[in-house]
Amino acid sequence: MNPAFLKGSAALAAASGSATAGAYFAGAFNGEDKSFRNYLKTIKRDEASTSEDWAKLKELYSSDSNADRIPNITKENLTSNIKPLSDWCESKLKSNYNDAEKNLVESWCSKSVKISERLSYFGLSSLNTATTGGTTNADDSTWDTKSSKYGADTTSDATLKIHEINNGSSAPKTLGNELGSTATKEQLKKWCDWAKDQAYQHEESVLFKRYKHWCTKK
Repeated sequence: MNPAFLKGSAALAAASGSATAGAYFAGAFNGEDKSFRNYLKTIKRDEASTSEDWAKLKELYSSDSNADRIPNITKENLTSNIKPLSDWCESKLKSNYNDAEKNLVESWCSKSVKISERLSYFGLSSLNTATTGGTTNADDSTWDTKSSKYGADTTSDATLKIHEINNGSSAPKTLGNELGSTATKEQLKKWCDWAKDQAYQHEESVLFKRYKHWCTKK
């Protein structure tokens, strides 16, 4: 196997904190099955298989906010038929793993899960987002620290900027304006409470990167 692949893969495994992924990238994958199908099993992702699975993936793929699509498969291609996506997945899952396509395969060939449902794989848990007056929140000191670092952290890495969350008593939560150089702990909590229910695609996605930075603890 390409030494550069092993070096980069081992680094990613170490960053994820997953023993399973570590074994995979460290060489356990050098056996007979080098397929993407086996890769998904190794990172504990279930293949999309039911009509409900594909319907959810179609909804995500067609979202205007999604920019991480498969080359040559537009959202219009899936307007009336999921077959272009399911056929692509079936072909890729049989093929050998390659680093360039791993995120696309994980995003579009796996059963959709929420961000909150994926945290345990990385050894993480969500911070308490309770904001109701009088409610004791054991994580408030952590929220205070994160709020105080928002300006510096987002100056160093602008992709960490989050959005205001707009919601009424009965209306669904929606994204508002991007927060600039400051964010209160209440704003962070509201964003994290919204983000935990969004679809997890892969570890390197911007949404998960933000969630991991602002909303989690070991």
